[in-house]
Amino acid sequence: MRKEVVSAVALTLLAIVWIFSAISIAAEDAPRITKEEAKTLLSDPKVVILDVRILSDWKKSDKKIKGAVRVDPHDVGAWAGNYSKEKKIIVYCS
Repeated sequence: MRKEVVSAVALTLLAIVWIFSAISIAAEDAPRITKEEAKTLLSDPKVVILDVRILSDWKKSDKKIKGAVRVDPHDVGAWAGNYSKEKKIIVYCS
């Protein structure tokens, strides 16, 4: 019985490490743009800018991109389907 519990815990930890590794790799592969490049896209109607800062950081900040939509980074499922695949999505968190 104890061996089964240890095996289950080990498999769970391995799965968690694998998931976080995949997330990290995906973030590294995401295309990056400079602040200047983003500025040129602000007036483009095909661009959506999403502010994914946590709510407390967003509320404390006096720096917000005009027209950006603040979304909860912990609830992607709630808002991810709201944006057309035809749009260019810019996500920022600082």
